[in-house]
Amino acid sequence: MRPKIEVRLHDTYLGIWQDGANDATFRTEVFTPLLNAFARRGWKVGADSHVLKHFRSLSPSRRLARRGELHAAIAIHGRAIEVTYWAETWPIDNPNGQRHDFDKLKRMNYLDQLRVQLERRRIIAWLQTIAPVTVSTSDITGLTPRQRIDRGYAKSWHTDENLGRPRCDHDYNRKSADGALLEHGATIWFTDRKGRIGRGTTFYHINNMWWVIAGDQLLNLSCCEIFCRPPDDLRRKRNKRQRRDRLEGELATAVRRMDFRRAERLKGILFGDQPLYLIWARDHKAYYRPNYSGYTSDVIAAGRYTRAEAEAEVRRVPHELEAVDADGKHIRFDRVA
Repeated sequence: MRPKIEVRLHDTYLGIWQDGANDATFRTEVFTPLLNAFARRGWKVGADSHVLKHFRSLSPSRRLARRGELHAAIAIHGRAIEVTYWAETWPIDNPNGQRHDFDKLKRMNYLDQLRVQLERRRIIAWLQTIAPVTVSTSDITGLTPRQRIDRGYAKSWHTDENLGRPRCDHDYNRKSADGALLEHGATIWFTDRKGRIGRGTTFYHINNMWWVIAGDQLLNLSCCEIFCRPPDDLRRKRNKRQRRDRLEGELATAVRRMDFRRAERLKGILFGDQPLYLIWARDHKAYYRPNYSGYTSDVIAAGRYTRAEAEAEVRRVPHELEAVDADGKHIRFDRVA
């Protein structure tokens, strides 16, 4: 039997932890058999292309897997093996994709939730055949937002013993969207996911991230998303991004239905008579979705961008991105005279 193993569960995360960071058998006796078990259960397991390209030495320790709508990232580092599941079936909230969203389990459809739970039970059952296993979970059911914050402070090694919470030592980590400095426990204002202005109380978390309690909600926002003073015109929705997402979705639907008159009207509302471009990511072999959020191989679902938007983004990452004009011509602005 192997030394004892602790399994830590949180949302769709499963961590396999053991004492001893330099145990070479952890890879050969746990990590490699775990990958093989994924493959036997019908998962397609392969290298993470981004890691392989940019951090080749780390590639053997990072694997991506997919089965149907479910994705998994499997990694080993030191004394831990970490498995994180996600799906791409819910609307993108994080500009880096669903993999980086919070509350991934809640966002999944019911059947995918059951599949994730089954996969975790199978992994735990297998681990119990090779080592003594203890399972811990970060279940926060029934806790108030303030209790959840206090629980996090108690567990965080960043917590200052005298303050009872992490210390914010740099003003750039507490500079608000309106240029003022955030204070722990102060009343603040923020923009919610629907573009409405909300009010809450802020508590320092870590780096430039702050907890915000708004009623029974607990939000984790960066300092640049928080206002120290109430913004002007509180009733006005700040939903420019959501509006564009919605209208570009309607535009794609109209094109699929070959309702080109409606598509032309929507294009005029969004962009006027400006020429439009797609943005092609060579590393992902896919187009940008609307609002720079995610990727797609579907030309109709791809986001539309003005010349200024496309050029700025392509010049930002010229070694990976190209603009594509209406004739399908790929343009690299760093090579345009």
